[in-house]
Amino acid sequence: MSKSPRLILCIILIPIVLLVVTALVLPLLLDKNTILELAAGTLHEKTGATLTVEGRASLSFFPTLGVTLGDAGLAMPGEDQPSLRVRSLTIGVQLLPLLSGRAEIDSIALEGLALRIEPGKQAPRTDTSEMTEQELDVFYARRRQAAEEEGQNAGAALALPLALNVERLTINDSRIEQVDNAGQTSTLVELVELEANGLNLESRPIKLAARLTLPRENPLTLTVAGTVRVDQEEQIATLDKVIAVIAGATAQPLRLQTRGEVDLAGQVADLALSLSSGETRGEGSLRYARFESPQIDTRLKLNLLNPALLALAGPEAAARSGGDTATSNGDQPLPLDAIRAIDTRAELAIDQATFDAHTISELQTNLRIVDGVIQISSLTGVLHGGQLQAQAVFNGKHNTATFDTSGQLAQLDIAAALAATGAKPVLTGSASLEWQLASKGRTSKELLASLNGPIKLATSRVVLQDTSVEHMLCQAVALTNQEQLTATFPTSTAFKTLGADIQLSDGKARLAPLRAELPQVTLKGTGNLDLLSKDFKATFKARLSPELETLDRACRVSKRLTDIDWPVDCKGNANDDPAKWCSVDTAEIIEDLGKNEAKRKLQKEAGKLLDKLFR
Repeated sequence: MSKSPRLILCIILIPIVLLVVTALVLPLLLDKNTILELAAGTLHEKTGATLTVEGRASLSFFPTLGVTLGDAGLAMPGEDQPSLRVRSLTIGVQLLPLLSGRAEIDSIALEGLALRIEPGKQAPRTDTSEMTEQELDVFYARRRQAAEEEGQNAGAALALPLALNVERLTINDSRIEQVDNAGQTSTLVELVELEANGLNLESRPIKLAARLTLPRENPLTLTVAGTVRVDQEEQIATLDKVIAVIAGATAQPLRLQTRGEVDLAGQVADLALSLSSGETRGEGSLRYARFESPQIDTRLKLNLLNPALLALAGPEAAARSGGDTATSNGDQPLPLDAIRAIDTRAELAIDQATFDAHTISELQTNLRIVDGVIQISSLTGVLHGGQLQAQAVFNGKHNTATFDTSGQLAQLDIAAALAATGAKPVLTGSASLEWQLASKGRTSKELLASLNGPIKLATSRVVLQDTSVEHMLCQAVALTNQEQLTATFPTSTAFKTLGADIQLSDGKARLAPLRAELPQVTLKGTGNLDLLSKDFKATFKARLSPELETLDRACRVSKRLTDIDWPVDCKGNANDDPAKWCSVDTAEIIEDLGKNEAKRKLQKEAGKLLDKLFR
């Protein structure tokens, strides 16, 4: 048969077939109540949900065969009143099952859905900030017991419409609302759009795409796309590949890609992760176990970690953070309630991590957070060229937090550390520190002020910039010699050795003592630094050597001058100009010289007298 007769035959047969089909289904199509009754019955049979309609119902023929309902409500099993309301609900049905009086739901489209969470339907979050220590101990024990009991009784709760074999689900312009005890409604989540294709429970792929926002001063937007598979018998959901993009929570959008399995009955997820945000890249694994401890167990490797990754985006957030007086002065209570809600174990490897003004490279750390206790069992890295090794425990289990840390930092670049804080690089060289510190308090300021413990400081090749200790001492020597300096002195001071034993207590760092050696001078002193104000005061005793004369003839040192402890007084603020920190007390020197001269004369006269007596 040629193509033309075939084409003519098809043109003739198509209208005939359409007329026959229309004639068969027309009685059903005209009876929207029949379709609605069949659809509601199927919905209840598959999910246990009860459908109620208070608005108008109308038939739809294109693009979906089915019924569109206005102001519809769904009451989930065990509920008397609908917790889910929808402005418009379209239930699409398959044509062929209608011919036999059955309704096979093909698609569900919801617009203006509102899911209301009434008071009492979720366990209220417990605020631990006002509890006593005894109440906190009871709270931790009951929380562990409750988690164990919930885990034993946990079962899968597959929400509508996963309990249906629905080819397509779409949701638009919807939200999740919370109702407080006063009847006030607030929106928790706005679901802008969601589309799921091929919903089933037989492990066939389900394609998902969604976009939702969390309303707040700086809205958070989450976009999700991927493929999942659900096995009802095994109670396992498999994430083949799911990509989520979060905008608004970080300075730059955060992109997460994950795959793995979710145990629906036990509420356990084992996932492989990769993330990116701006220049930050990371990968690792995460295990979430709702009824286990730790709830979150992660291993993550990052190339960068910067506070900008966690900071709220937007100028309003920056202004609010910068203008918060309590936050800036450290008087705000420690966020213990938030820390107590965390149950996490983490192994982190970070190529470069920035904390305030300091950057640690090759950072590796193991930490555990549970019941308000943050334990860093090990932390290693490179800080300003120095090798860092430390341990720390922050215990916020009770309302007065404690902090303990010990460690060492070898060969720190002093100038780089000072520059990072914005201070003038008044010192160059390297420093090594060892510490063992403890603290307690209810605010960050209290923790800093109550730091207690020893710090040992040793340095190498240290140079004090913009201050010449030799010049300052030579001026005093020249004054006692009644001469004037003529040589040009260096503008800095190079130390042969410099070290200190530092004791922290009562908000102060005490030098006990500081020891320093210059080519012609030996210094030994004591002093203290206020940790909060950065004000300091110290007094050093300098012993001069005869070699000081090589710097200038006017500062030649006689025997009577080498016997004196030359006082050097230093005071000021760590942020001040270092050239104004220290001075030599020449009045005390002259007084000591007078005392020594009188002593010398007395000894001389006594010697003469004894000599006469013996003769």
